Amino acid sequence: MESMLLALGYVIAPATLLVCAVALWQGSGAERHAGVTILLSIPLQWGLLWAFKSAGVDRSWIALYCDIILSITIGLSFLWAALRYTSTWLGAAFLLQGFELATSAYVMGVDFDSHRRAYFACLNLISFLTLLTVLFATVARILARRRETAARADGRRLGALANGTRD
Repeated sequence: MESMLLALGYVIAPATLLVCAVALWQGSGAERHAGVTILLSIPLQWGLLWAFKSAGVDRSWIALYCDIILSITIGLSFLWAALRYTSTWLGAAFLLQGFELATSAYVMGVDFDSHRRAYFACLNLISFLTLLTVLFATVARILARRRETAARADGRRLGALANGTRD
C-alpha cells in the first residue's frame, strides 16, 4: 500500500498540469482560482528549495519546511476563494491543506527520519485528493453550465410555442 502511495508522486505531476489546464479552460471563477493557485505553487516550491539550500538548511528538513509554507499559502488562497465564490469544493480543498499542515506539524514533533516514507506517502495522497477535488468541482461546473444552456433553450422553445410561432 505504501509503495502505491509513493508511486502516486509520479502520477501527480502530469495530472496536476492536466487538471489545472481543464480548470482554467472550463471552470468558473472558483475553479480557475484553484488552478492558478496550484500552478503558482510549483515555482514557489522551486524558489523555496533554492532558498533553503542556499541558506544551508539540512537537506532532510527542506521538504518539511517547504511543505509547511506551501500548505499555509495554498490553504489560505483556497479559503479566501471559498469565501469569495461561496464554493464548498474549495472549502473541502482548504480542509485537505489543513490536514497536510497538521501532518507536517506532527512529523516535526516526532522522529522525522523514522516516519519519512509514511510522511511522503501521506503528502502524495493528500495532493492527489486535492487534485480530485478541483477536478470534481470543474466537472460539476461544466455539467451545471450544460444544464443551464439546455434550460435556456427549452425556455425559448416554450416561449415560441406560447406566442404561436415555430422554432
